This record gives sequence, C-alpha cells and structure tokens, in this order.
Amino acid sequence: MIFLGFLIIAFLYVANAWIGAGLDSSLLLMVLSGDPFTFLFVMSGLAGYVLIYGRKEFVRGMKTFFAFSFLPDDEAGRFFQQLTTFTVRWGLLGMLLGLASVMIDLDPDRMGFGVSISLFSVLYTLGLAGFVFLPIGLRLSPSETYPSFCKMAVNLSLTGLAVFVLLAGIRILADLDNFSTDLFHLLGPHIILLYLNIPSLVLVVGSWGAFRLASGKRRQGIAAPVMILIGVFWSIQGFVLMLSDFEPEHLGAGSVIALLTTLYAFLAAAGFLIADMWNSFRDPPPVPPAEGTEQAKEIIDRAVEDVQKRRR
Repeated sequence: MIFLGFLIIAFLYVANAWIGAGLDSSLLLMVLSGDPFTFLFVMSGLAGYVLIYGRKEFVRGMKTFFAFSFLPDDEAGRFFQQLTTFTVRWGLLGMLLGLASVMIDLDPDRMGFGVSISLFSVLYTLGLAGFVFLPIGLRLSPSETYPSFCKMAVNLSLTGLAVFVLLAGIRILADLDNFSTDLFHLLGPHIILLYLNIPSLVLVVGSWGAFRLASGKRRQGIAAPVMILIGVFWSIQGFVLMLSDFEPEHLGAGSVIALLTTLYAFLAAAGFLIADMWNSFRDPPPVPPAEGTEQAKEIIDRAVEDVQKRRR
C-alpha cells in the first residue's frame, strides 16, 4: 500500500512537471532528472543517520514498502518517525547551503537557475519523508502510541512553515520593484479568481489521498503537518519550474500559482487541526495506568479471594 501511494505521487509529479514545462523538453528533463550533486548530498546525510542510529530498524521498515499487511514493530516505527523529522531538516539545511552559494557568487543571469537547483534538496527530502518514511512509521507503530506523534507533528509543522517563509522571501527579493503592485492585485477585485486554481487543488487533494493510502488509518495530530508539507512540496516544484526558465515579467503570476498549493494546504491543515481538537475534547484519550497499579490490583484481588474463601 505504501508503494501504491508513492506511485500516485510520482504520477502527479510527472504530470505537473509536464504541464508546467509545456513544450520545453529540456526544462521537463531537468525537473524530472533533478541535480545529481544535491541528490548525493541528501543520500549521504540519510545514510549517515541510518548507519549511526538504526541499521536494523531501517531494514525492517523498508521491507514493508511493498507489503499489503503490516505487523506492529514499535521500535522500527519510532525510528522512522525520527528519520522523517531528520530528513526534512536535512533538506532544509541543503537548501540554505545552496542559497548561500548562489548569493556568494551572484550572477543575475544565472540566479534563477541556481536557486532552482538549491530547492531540489527540499524537494527530495519532502518526497521521501512524507510519502515513504512517515507512512512506514505510522504503519508499524501500534494505534495506541498517539502521544509519540505530538513532538514529530510540531517539528514537521515548524519546518514546513520555515520553508514557506523562505519561498515567499525568494519571491519578494526576485521582484522587489513590482512587489507593491503585485500586492495591490492580490487584494483587488479579482481576488476570488486569482486564488481559484483547479490543478493546484487537484494536487493537494490527490496527495492527501495518496498519503492516506500509504499510511492507513488517520492518526490524530498528523494530518495538519502532513498537509503543510504537501503544500510546500508542490510549491517548491512550481518554483523550480518557474526559476529554471526565469522570465521577470512572469514572476508575479508564476509565484502566486506556485504558492496556491501551500495556501490550500494551510486551509486544510487548519480544518484538520480543528477536527482533531474537537475529537480530543469529545473523546479524550484514556489515561495510562500509574506505575504499580496492575500489581496493586492483583494483590487486592488475591486478598478479596482469600477473605471469601475463609467465609465459606
């Protein structure tokens, strides 16, 4: 099931790249093939983390990638939850390093292409974390381990917000002269049509369906950060397409369309967050027994049985 969900994401990625690239076959090839140096950077970080913290757990978890039935493995499940958080953070670090290298050797004619290459780091890691590692962690973790997801959900949400702020900053810096004009259009009378984009909505809804297929039963507190990461993932692909074939006159409209998936995802995340809070209020999770409660209960039961036997 995890593999099927990943296939859906791969299909959406190729289809969106094909539509975005249009007739430019070289741009389409670049988006689909990515950057080999960025890919090696991502893989080296993941390999180092796995070798240091959990080779056996990683092997056990990856065996479930093509499986249709899953046996609980709490140790491997927790490892993949931690690996998910590390993967997203590692991609953010790679993007920052790439942006720094572009700014150090700034070439206005090559700036767009350089920024697009740096974004591949987050694109790779969000794809792996959101549609491979996290579904494995959720599938292997037993359903009663909801509290263990809280810290991971907060980390994923904050990282997704950080990436979104960076994307918005790139958009502003790249077209600073026209930013006030673009802002006027965003708040003008055409705001409804501007924020309505069916392909972006299809990407968000389809990605959420693929994640649910891969991860199984929805866990409380997970939907909101996952939706944020989904929106940022597709926004990054939109920025890669736009910046790789950079044309200043198309920057305003292109960046708005690229960020629409994140806007839709934030709205969906807010809805899921409200729903989770309502469910927690209506059906609070059971309080785990205090340490020693079971032993005390057994002693009391035995004492009661002894008293009943004596009375007989």
